[in-house]
Amino acid sequence: MNRVACRDRITVGQALAGMVALVTVLLFTQPSFGGGDEHRTLRLLLDKNIITQEEYDQAVQEEERAKVEEEQRMKEATAITKNGLQVKLGGFAEIDFVGDNTQSFAEIIGNRPVLHSNTVAGANSQFFTSPRSSRIILDVRAPERGGIKSRFYFAMDFLGNQPAIGTSGVSEFSSQTSPVPRIFQLYFLVESPAVDVKIGQDWSEFGFMSEYSRGQLSVAATPANMFNRWIQASLSKQLRLTDTLTLIPVFSVERPPQAAGTLPSFVAGVQVAHHGLQAPYTGSSTGDVSLKPLSLQVSGVGRRLEANSGGPTNATTGGQPNLSSQTYVTGWGVSTSLFIPVLPSRDGEMGNTAHVVMEGVTGAGISDMFNGLSWGVCNPVCGYSSTSSGFGGDAFGQTNIDNGLAAVSSQTGKFEAIRTTSMMVHATYYLPDQGKTWVGGGYGTIYSSNASEMTCTVSASFCGGAMRTSQSIYVRDSTYYAYVFHDFTQEIRAALMTNWVRTTYADGVNAENHRIQLSFFWRF
Repeated sequence: MNRVACRDRITVGQALAGMVALVTVLLFTQPSFGGGDEHRTLRLLLDKNIITQEEYDQAVQEEERAKVEEEQRMKEATAITKNGLQVKLGGFAEIDFVGDNTQSFAEIIGNRPVLHSNTVAGANSQFFTSPRSSRIILDVRAPERGGIKSRFYFAMDFLGNQPAIGTSGVSEFSSQTSPVPRIFQLYFLVESPAVDVKIGQDWSEFGFMSEYSRGQLSVAATPANMFNRWIQASLSKQLRLTDTLTLIPVFSVERPPQAAGTLPSFVAGVQVAHHGLQAPYTGSSTGDVSLKPLSLQVSGVGRRLEANSGGPTNATTGGQPNLSSQTYVTGWGVSTSLFIPVLPSRDGEMGNTAHVVMEGVTGAGISDMFNGLSWGVCNPVCGYSSTSSGFGGDAFGQTNIDNGLAAVSSQTGKFEAIRTTSMMVHATYYLPDQGKTWVGGGYGTIYSSNASEMTCTVSASFCGGAMRTSQSIYVRDSTYYAYVFHDFTQEIRAALMTNWVRTTYADGVNAENHRIQLSFFWRF
């Protein structure tokens, strides 16, 4: 597996053209894949005027519903029962073929910046393959005991932390063929008549994360879609208000926003859903196609960010005036999301349906809610002057603040949470083949109104040897994209996506990356 930057020989588009042609042939020339022979008998009866068009349509719908129900029964039958526990092993193999016109990203785009075109990585293209997004899932459910149901869920992928390519002893070959496993999700869920309790590592409850994700092909999320998981303890319960209307309040205590933090993050929210209006939804590239109701969520998060403000190191004695002096700033966020079935399902059908997802977020000190977002404001926190800043000079800084959450403003000298605002809109249409093929696209943008004020030029030894300048801090990330998915069978899936990402830096310079990705999945 090699990354290439050989513009004179073969372009990324040419490298993928053969694969695209292959998928096109499979999608549109194989009768069994296209569904041409699935209802041959009914078609023959219709052609001979033995049944009417209405009877034909109704019979086709009934056959498709029966097929979906049978597939669901087969899934349930695959569970192993031991000592009363229902154990399921699942997951998927994912093989990605990715081409970029820059070398800004690996598998995950997230909310990372596109590199400047005046850098080697920003001026050259790449093509690479990867199996690292593949996942193994263990789902264990206990029988109901005294009105209480419980479940253990564990998922692991191979995108764990590892040394950057090019470091001593680490080649790209080894990073791709010997990846590091990581915990993707690990929690247990207890459902009682009064309340549901979840404890462990899962999606943050802020924004009802993952329930309004864009089901695009790119690993994890692209700009402006909240996407992160961590340890939490949450309380929730679905309350049925009417036959079709439900309400889910949620309260969660989640990880502190920084190392050595003294308070956790607190999340509260509510989701309202109307089950009389539903459309298919695939919240991830490997998720099942299932019906989701019209819904609205509103949620908020509160947290505290801390920095030591004891003063600069004494140049003569090396002492620090007050190591226990802390400065605090409040982090907060508000999120609203909406799922709209614009072409709703009728009688449970999956084909010829569509939905739109919209999300808006605003707050401060919440960059970790967005995968990879740092605004180029690396830690540690450092002062804007070696003599006048209460947060230290060229020999003193904070290392327990994650990148992009908070820093000392170069304009005011005050410790401030970095503000973040985002919006995204996404649409998906499921073709009239019972949800086997779907197409979609969308747009998202995320920006900060004060990240540009967090420059730090006291010492290049801070921020890993780089200084925070208007050339390294970015203030906006935007994306637009389109994709097509097709399920050949329940297990075999393929997808093709094109994606543009534009990064705007604090100095006004823009950088762009265009990605084409073709992925194959075997789900089990």
